[in-house]
Amino acid sequence: MKSMKRILYVPLLTIIFGYMAACSKIVEGLNENPNLPSSASSDLILTGLQVGAITLHSGELTRDAGLWSGYFTGVDRQYFGFYNYLVLNSDFNTHWANAFRVIRNTVVLEETLQEENRAGIILGIGKVMRAHTFGMAASLWGDIPFREAGRYAVYNNPSYESQLNVYAGVQTLLDEAIAELASPIGRPVAGADIFFNGDPDAWTRVAHALKARFYLHTKEYDKAYDHALLGITSPAHAWVAKFMDANGAQNLYFQFYNGNRADDLQTNGSYFFDIMSPTGVSYRGNAKTNETARFNYLVRQRNPGQFVNNTMANGAFSVTAPYPLMSYEENMLILAESAFRTTGFADGLAHLNELRTYYRTGAHIGAAHHAAGFQYDNYVAADFELGGMANVQGLNRDESLLMNILEEKFVVLYSQLESYNDYRRTFNETVALPIPPNTGSRVPQRFIYPQTELDRNPNKPEHIPGIYEQTPVNQ
Repeated sequence: MKSMKRILYVPLLTIIFGYMAACSKIVEGLNENPNLPSSASSDLILTGLQVGAITLHSGELTRDAGLWSGYFTGVDRQYFGFYNYLVLNSDFNTHWANAFRVIRNTVVLEETLQEENRAGIILGIGKVMRAHTFGMAASLWGDIPFREAGRYAVYNNPSYESQLNVYAGVQTLLDEAIAELASPIGRPVAGADIFFNGDPDAWTRVAHALKARFYLHTKEYDKAYDHALLGITSPAHAWVAKFMDANGAQNLYFQFYNGNRADDLQTNGSYFFDIMSPTGVSYRGNAKTNETARFNYLVRQRNPGQFVNNTMANGAFSVTAPYPLMSYEENMLILAESAFRTTGFADGLAHLNELRTYYRTGAHIGAAHHAAGFQYDNYVAADFELGGMANVQGLNRDESLLMNILEEKFVVLYSQLESYNDYRRTFNETVALPIPPNTGSRVPQRFIYPQTELDRNPNKPEHIPGIYEQTPVNQ
């Protein structure tokens, strides 16, 4: 049983993920003895864990969520079915397995650190990553295994806990991580941490930003605001996955669209296309806003009438383009929304304008697209009044500001999972993005439990919800 306790699950991508010279020695020999990884050091385990997290949080999971949150249209094969809400429990087997592999690897890291009598910064990093994946999993599935998850030597069939308890546990994990990151000891060896090279300040900012994100999920807006103030308040602090132009190590969207499935998943016909394309039926541009350059950065025309993610050189999904895991823009929009909801219109507008000030530098789209045109002048209160350029028909001034914040965040999170969480969180509120169902009159409210859990785990919930049943936090 002890050897089983130490099994580390590392995806194939780890074998070929040599995208940074600094960690080449760290990952050397990682798979020489895959059945006996107990010989791996905690630094090596950290690297493998992080690569697995990149695969999870920037890969297929985001494409499926994007089909249900207004980003993509599914044209063929499984994407057609997913887009039209024709899904089976088995369609979620891989997503669930990948999420709990990442969680398992954080457990292996912690167990190895205990055996090495080591703590501090590296332990804090592992806890941030565990909290990140647990929060994502709870947001999608609701009740999930938590305290027993990933500890297979003791809990082969982990019990489920309520979604709200998991969110509370995630916040505790992040508090523990922040405390560990404040330690002067335990920094990973150079290159082992492929995100920040063990920088405790950078990871502390990520931890606070994640706390803000998950407090937003639970609608504790005052706490979300407090932690976003301590979060990623500069583009330099963003948490991103980095890639290189080598086989298997490219941006995962680049790999997808340059494989044999490029025609299956398109942007044309989506809510995103309608509000972002200058030719869209609900284009969000106005006298103070020109989105042409950003649209061209995010999306390209592949064939007449067919638009897909821009994987060309200088595009947002090019071969080496970084993928945001927690961005400056998201943190700023958490500030804007939570400030609006707690302290009022003026503070919400101030934070939105702070982000628009950054946009005016063009750094969010890259110089290659500047010539297409971009403009983000600051808004004033009158712009949201009835008849103002940013007023939304049928809404008053305050509601229009909130709608603009939610819409801006929807654009910022293009091709990311988190937009699906925002969509469901605000679904039944007065102010919510009018993203139409892809088919019928209902929108899926969750990912459903995988068939593997239904078949194998006797501790699964007694009630197995369908895709249209809201998770507890959104009820």
